[in-house]
Amino acid sequence: MNLPEGTPLGYINNPLQDKDVQRIIGHVGLIKITAQQGGGAILIDQGKIVAAFFSSGDKLYFGNGALEIINATTPEKMELRSYTTDEYILAVETCRKENLLLQDETNIPTIPDLLDESILRKVLVQPGVIAVSAFSDGFSVQSLGEADFDQVAAMAEDLLRAGIKIAKDMKIGLIDQIILETNSGKIIIAPYGDLFLCVFTGPDVNIGLIRVVLKSIQSEAR
Repeated sequence: MNLPEGTPLGYINNPLQDKDVQRIIGHVGLIKITAQQGGGAILIDQGKIVAAFFSSGDKLYFGNGALEIINATTPEKMELRSYTTDEYILAVETCRKENLLLQDETNIPTIPDLLDESILRKVLVQPGVIAVSAFSDGFSVQSLGEADFDQVAAMAEDLLRAGIKIAKDMKIGLIDQIILETNSGKIIIAPYGDLFLCVFTGPDVNIGLIRVVLKSIQSEAR
């Protein structure tokens, strides 16, 4: 099936069996499936399954039927791949033409709201900001700037988990922002809807300004 390749984010367990369902929440892209019985793919939008197909020998399964087959198989590999807005739109149109959409999906959104690039760009244009990434469960969903975003997402997830544990143990409420400051730069992590934003800055950035911008963005997601 001629779907966009997307950007590889790593391998996951089968989310259809609730083993790794949190890993796909917040993601827009493709789950590429390899199994002994054949192969296929699942198109997701913010963790919601939009379309699916699976091929086994000379048999092709589409939509809900493909999901049933995938759930009944034991995939050897399930690779999560992220899509840009343009890639997602192209994938939806391809799936619609090939009848891959799920039967109950009659109104498929064409642009993923939470991944609007302008949201990240509001942060990136601030003086001193080097890169900004939206991430979920250790995976980068969409990013702008210059950084190793696979490493950013994994690092940010570790920092986030530590911050949440500290806040819980000290009974000081929910995380609003986490700031890590060194002599070489700063890292700021902030919740945004079902995702989290991670901002990399230089050492002399106006941290107050960045915090105000992040709070403004956070308020838009509520």
